[in-house]
Amino acid sequence: MILSPLPMQPIDWCLVIVPLTVVMAFALYTRRFVRSVADFLAAGRCAGRYLLANARGGAESGLASSLAVFETIFVAGFVLSFWEKIQNPIVLLITISGFVTYRLRETRAMTMAQFFEMRYSRRFRLFMGMLAFVSGILNYGIFPAVSARFFIYFLDLPQTVHLGSVGISTFALIMASYLSITVIMVLAGGQVTLMVVDCIEGLLSHLIYIILAGVLFVIVGWHRIVDVLAAAPAGYSPMNPFDAEKVKDFNFYFILMGLFIRIYITGAFQGRQGFTAAARTPHEGRMGGVLGEWRGYARQLMLLLLGVCALTFLNHPSFAGRSAAVHESINAIGDGYLRNQMTVPIALKFLLPAGAKGLFCVIMIMGLLASDSAHQHSWGSILIQDVVLPLRGERPLSPGQHLWLLRIAVTGVAVWAFTFSLFFKQTQYIILWWQITGGVFTAGAGAAIVGGLYWKKGTAAAAWAAALTGSILSGGFIFVASRWPHALGFNFMVSSFLASLAAAVVYLAISIITATRDYNLDALLHRGQYAVEEGGGKPLNLRQRFTFQNIFRFDQNFTRADKLVAGGVFWWSMLLLIVNVIVTIWNLAFRRWPIRWWADYWLVVGIALPFVIALLTLVWFTIGGVRDMRDFFAALKTRTRDASDDGRVPERKTAVGFEPVMTKNVTVESNAR
Repeated sequence: MILSPLPMQPIDWCLVIVPLTVVMAFALYTRRFVRSVADFLAAGRCAGRYLLANARGGAESGLASSLAVFETIFVAGFVLSFWEKIQNPIVLLITISGFVTYRLRETRAMTMAQFFEMRYSRRFRLFMGMLAFVSGILNYGIFPAVSARFFIYFLDLPQTVHLGSVGISTFALIMASYLSITVIMVLAGGQVTLMVVDCIEGLLSHLIYIILAGVLFVIVGWHRIVDVLAAAPAGYSPMNPFDAEKVKDFNFYFILMGLFIRIYITGAFQGRQGFTAAARTPHEGRMGGVLGEWRGYARQLMLLLLGVCALTFLNHPSFAGRSAAVHESINAIGDGYLRNQMTVPIALKFLLPAGAKGLFCVIMIMGLLASDSAHQHSWGSILIQDVVLPLRGERPLSPGQHLWLLRIAVTGVAVWAFTFSLFFKQTQYIILWWQITGGVFTAGAGAAIVGGLYWKKGTAAAAWAAALTGSILSGGFIFVASRWPHALGFNFMVSSFLASLAAAVVYLAISIITATRDYNLDALLHRGQYAVEEGGGKPLNLRQRFTFQNIFRFDQNFTRADKLVAGGVFWWSMLLLIVNVIVTIWNLAFRRWPIRWWADYWLVVGIALPFVIALLTLVWFTIGGVRDMRDFFAALKTRTRDASDDGRVPERKTAVGFEPVMTKNVTVESNAR
């Protein structure tokens, strides 16, 4: 007998409505704190580490990103998590060191393209602003479509809603409705609103993920999960990483290429640029990044458990009576990529009991609001700050005009996303689409950012060459794949890796050829005699840079508690890596583990430990988040606003190029030639 899913009950709708009402009330409350362009763009630079970690984590926990994780789980199971242990310590070390983010905050730039103008030239800023905007709206363009389809299939909605005799597409109606809500949120208070609302959403979703993981684990049972995963064909094991060589797309090489790209484009992706600029100090921004990595670890493994429970429900004989309807619903979806996206939501629709279904629905909605509003704010801000302002030159806008332009741009981004999602047909996994569309900008920007912040020899000519190389290659890969889907012979992760590698090589070569003088990095970073904030940094020499202390960048800003947190997070990830190295050596040099050993390994490493860590992190981050939010409001109330702090970089052109310009006793040079 085929069973129908239990519809949303009154308790489910209450669990959806109450949290969303609280979130929207806070969104409206924050409007009173926006009194300047810097408030709208960077939350007045008043955010502490826990507010940053929770808010950015909430923005990164979008509905589309959750479905993207579910897609990888259905292909690779636990195996991808095994190989990810390689990258975790490296990423954490990069984060703890403050690589890119610390120096970028020292420049006091509110957007990445503002930094490009400070380091290279206004023309390069304009080009990169346009490129970032195009890349960003392409990247964001599929979000509304993915989200609307989720609600249609999870809530079992009809494809068309009739108002009298007029039929309206449910797909279009959902997109228009939720995009309107996110636009209202952003218009209310810009980045101030996002910091507060996304922090609340991040904390609530963290709690709900823990509840859902516990409920599903009890319903499904570990023994059933093992039965299903152990039955995979040879070469496709979702448990044994040494029996998964036939798995396509999401495998060991995916992790290696992803690690290179992640380090290379640190700070380049602009979908969260408002959070980067909002840090109270560079050190708070760095610690927010460290804590965010820890928070993301717990969330990713909670999603892993949800995904494998859905996979077990679909394939274990003991659920055959209930899962038959799930298979029927999934098979009715003609499009293969859409079918992959909707498999987990449809399975959870049948599997989750009353109450739990409402909780799952509300975290999807909150993630949707947090993620989409962050994208709308970022790409709208970039359009104005990095395209419109440079085109205006020395003709400043009044604060009121500036804010209105920002709000119009945010609305325009939402309209674009609605239109793009309405007509675009997705032909790649979500993660792979993000990789290549992001690469249109980040492939070249990565070289320009790292070279511009760390290398005195980096030149404007090299930055231009890298940007053109990365964008042309990435755009070319997208065009070829859209016209001839099987012509490339490799996926968009490989495309993004090749474009990034080519751009980096070009930047190095052109810099060596064109460099005629060293660039003044101290002036750019406001260090030494150019310092404008207390504790302005001093550059380290080569010997100092490679001491144990400075590899971690445990400078004078680190308190004992900071060192304990940063070091503890790093050494925990190192412990997991060491365990995996021992397991790898054991399997390759001595004997292969039987499947029951892998079952025990994943029960401990993949289920029990993440669950305990998620519980402890919830308590820890809730206390820190509430404290930081209180301090955030207090700082905004007393902060002195500067109308000139609006993202412009004044400069005076001469017959030979761009002169240094004095701004608040700080000299900033451009090496444009």
